[in-house]
Amino acid sequence: MVPGARSFDLAGGNGGAYRIMVAVPAGAPPPGGFPVLYHLDGNAVFGSMVEAMRIQGARGAATGVAPGVIVGIGTAVDGPFDKLRRTLDYTPAADPATLGERPDGGAWSETGGADAFVEVIESQVKPLVAGLAPVDPARQALFGHSLGGLVALHMLLTRPLAFARIVAVSPSLWWNGGALLRDLDARCAALPAGRARVMIAVGGAEEPAETPGEDAHAARRRAHRLVTNARAFADRLPADEFRILPGENHGSAVHAALGAALRFALPAMIETTHHDRRDTAPGSP
Repeated sequence: MVPGARSFDLAGGNGGAYRIMVAVPAGAPPPGGFPVLYHLDGNAVFGSMVEAMRIQGARGAATGVAPGVIVGIGTAVDGPFDKLRRTLDYTPAADPATLGERPDGGAWSETGGADAFVEVIESQVKPLVAGLAPVDPARQALFGHSLGGLVALHMLLTRPLAFARIVAVSPSLWWNGGALLRDLDARCAALPAGRARVMIAVGGAEEPAETPGEDAHAARRRAHRLVTNARAFADRLPADEFRILPGENHGSAVHAALGAALRFALPAMIETTHHDRRDTAPGSP
C-alpha cells in the first residue's frame, strides 16, 4: 500500500469484494473541496497514479495538475489483476455467442456486468470517498484502460453527468462487434449539454502492420483496430482531447498516458472552452 493511503473492502455489485484505495493530498483543501480522480484496475495502477499526482500536484503552476484525491477501484486479491472479475465488471451486456475468442486466445469467462459495477461506484464508492475528505462533486473524473476504458465510455453514454471528466486509454471498442462505436451517433444525440468532457489516448503501436511470420497475438491486435476505433470515437463524439502515444503498445500505454491524463482530469486551472482536441501524431495509423 502507498504510504499515507487507506484501503477499504466493499461488497456488492457482481459478487466478491472491491478493494478501494484512497490517497488524500496533504494540506488544506481548496474552498470547494478537493477534485477526485477515480481509476479502474486499482491494484495495478494506484501506486503509480498517486506518486505522479503528488509530484505534479505540488507544482501545479508549472505542471497544470491540481492536488486531488486519488481513488483506486480494484478487487480483494494480492496480484495486479483479477482476470475473471475484471472481465465481468468492465463489459457491457453482449451475446456470448458473438464474442469469439479472447484477445489472449482463451475462452471467455462471465461477461456483461458493467451496469452493476457502475452502480457500485455511484452508490458505494463515491459516498465512501466523500466521508473521508472534503471533495468537490463538480470536479470528479474517471480513468480506465483497455476494458476499463470501454466501461468508462459506456458510463459516459449511460450516465453522462456522473463525472465531469473521463479518460479512456486504449479502450476496447471492438467489444460486442463494436457496438459502442456503431451506435455512437444515435446515443450522442441524447447526451445532455453538460455531459462529461473526454480524453481518449491510444498507443501508436497498438494496431501493428501485417508482417511475414507474425504471431497470432499481433494478428488479433490488428483485427481489433484499437487505433482506428479510438480515433473514430474521438472524432464522432467529439472528444475534447485525443492523443496517439508514439511507440507505445497496449501494456505500456497506461503509464505513458499518466502525465497527460492527470493534466486533463485534475487541471490546476479550469478551462473555459470545450473540445480543445489535440492529436500528438496526426499521421499515425
